[in-house]
Amino acid sequence: MKKLLPLAFTLFVLHSELHAQYQIDRYDTSYYISYRDKITLGALFVKKSTAFKMNAPDAGHAFRYLSNSPGRFGFSAGHDFLTLSGTFGVGKLDPSYTDDKGKTKQLNLQLSVTGRKILADIYFQKYKGLFVGTDNSALYTRGNYYVRPDIETELYGTTVTLIDKSRRFTAQAPFLLDARQKKSAGSLLYGGEFFYGKAKGDSAFIPSALAAEYPHANVRELSFITFGPGLGYGYTFVAKEHLFATAMASLNADVSYIKEWDTDNQLGTTWKFNPNFKAKGAIGYNADRWGIALSYVSNRLFFKASETDARYLNYNDNYKLMYVRRINAGKTVPKITGFAKKIINKVGLGFLVN
Repeated sequence: MKKLLPLAFTLFVLHSELHAQYQIDRYDTSYYISYRDKITLGALFVKKSTAFKMNAPDAGHAFRYLSNSPGRFGFSAGHDFLTLSGTFGVGKLDPSYTDDKGKTKQLNLQLSVTGRKILADIYFQKYKGLFVGTDNSALYTRGNYYVRPDIETELYGTTVTLIDKSRRFTAQAPFLLDARQKKSAGSLLYGGEFFYGKAKGDSAFIPSALAAEYPHANVRELSFITFGPGLGYGYTFVAKEHLFATAMASLNADVSYIKEWDTDNQLGTTWKFNPNFKAKGAIGYNADRWGIALSYVSNRLFFKASETDARYLNYNDNYKLMYVRRINAGKTVPKITGFAKKIINKVGLGFLVN
């Protein structure tokens, strides 16, 4: 027995050194640490909105359609690369959600991959029933809003971003809270995006009372494809090892193909160079056993119409308030996620989860 104790101690030290070396090979532990060996349990409040906006130089202001979507409350649980969450709408407990804005039917699926080296977002969105907040009483159709239950928008696509300095800077800490940035750090970001989208209504998007201000006032349907490379920067400022503020922004040099149909069913097409912008940000407090963060994600797609001075904008804004606790994972959960990770590695997608 006495001979076995030194051997067990040696094996324990060797395992600890190998594990530490493995972490150092993946990332610099003096800058951030990962809690992916823990189970992360979270409560969250999420507010998502989409907007379809039209503008022109002669217009007094942009004409912006919005979705009438309540905030959602839910829970999440994660271990290693896998996080599962579920939410439910809070209805009229959200003061921004009112009947006067009409009813929005929506299908909003978004898959987000937040890895050490790669960030990816996949969008699958359909909205029907939008409203415009306006101070022009001539446009009111319900309460103080111009409501269009016939207008539909769709958006499908993906953005992919690579983190150049992933050994020192992580997006997992501010947006997933399954890691902690210990020291301030930043990184160059680069990648690309591809989107297909469309919008249509039973009549022109612009009401007849404002037609003189918009050169594309008779357009009732459009579709677009936009794609291009992107370049940006991300930085996390850390105070007293636990307070943090993160900002990430990228500019995409996109080329777009736009098709427009007017109320007479006339078709116009054009290719345009349309730089686009996306941003993420978060602030919060992150300790070893718990963390809280308020985050914001925005993806904006600008493109010009066939008319030179007419412009469109499709954008999505996501706000999330999240509180998490971290607990020991035990034996069963690591076996499940480990098995899933082996399968993902075998099919060649290990770069997404490792």
